[in-house]
Amino acid sequence: MKNISWDDIRLLVALSEHGSLLDAGRALGLATTTVSRRIASLEQGLGAHLVHRTYGGTLLTDAGRRLVGAATPVALQFEALIRAALGSDQALEGLIKLTLVEGLAPLAVQAIQTFRLQHPKVSFELDSANRPLDMSKGEADIALRTVRPASQGLVLRQVGTIHFGVYGARAQFGTRAVAQGNELLSRCDAVVLGGELQGLKESRWLAARARAVVLQTQTLSSLMAAVASGVGIGVIPDELAAGDASLCRLGTCTAVPRKALWLVMNRRAAQTARVRAFAQHMAQTLQDFVR
Repeated sequence: MKNISWDDIRLLVALSEHGSLLDAGRALGLATTTVSRRIASLEQGLGAHLVHRTYGGTLLTDAGRRLVGAATPVALQFEALIRAALGSDQALEGLIKLTLVEGLAPLAVQAIQTFRLQHPKVSFELDSANRPLDMSKGEADIALRTVRPASQGLVLRQVGTIHFGVYGARAQFGTRAVAQGNELLSRCDAVVLGGELQGLKESRWLAARARAVVLQTQTLSSLMAAVASGVGIGVIPDELAAGDASLCRLGTCTAVPRKALWLVMNRRAAQTARVRAFAQHMAQTLQDFVR
């Protein structure tokens, strides 16, 4: 069985359709002698006669008809898969796997929606978890990161800068928007990111200056909610806090005043039309959000 070629079985299927070695060869662009030799090789590999050669054409034996009957559906499915694969990388359709820092999820959803209005055959898999993904192995096609990856095989593009401030609840601090130094921080409880994000420089900086850390949370959205409700002060990206009237900016996080935002692509995925198009669309969407 190891010497049997699927191409030879497909040749036998073509022979059953056209009825002669000559016509089957013409349909497949092969010489009649080549068709004859490959059918003979298939018969030898199977240990069975598959065709009768007559003056009127070529007829299948019982064994040949059984083999063609079993192989024809497989051949049709195989050819359909080949047609679907041809040019698929250049078609604006298929799946895009997107991973990003959790706070940018609402913006990513907005970009996905506007992109799909123009390209409805593109679907998405969105991962806003903080776990590291190996993009070089195809675990994600596009990523938004605030740390520049060092891995090989990636396409990098800086798409903006995120700025960080210290925020409290507007109901507690009023409209105060000018930093009042460490004295203010030392009178306040703090909310910081924990879990997989524990140990961020901005969290350590705030913990060292606040009265106490009263809450650690694993997501930026829950940190913002806790700060807005008055649980404590926290370090929040200015670009996210700008749209929340319940937050009041108390000052700048001097330890990490800003971070570059990187759009990262798997180099192989970046060669496909859908990934290139969405990466450009995402970058344009971010222009009005991060400067």
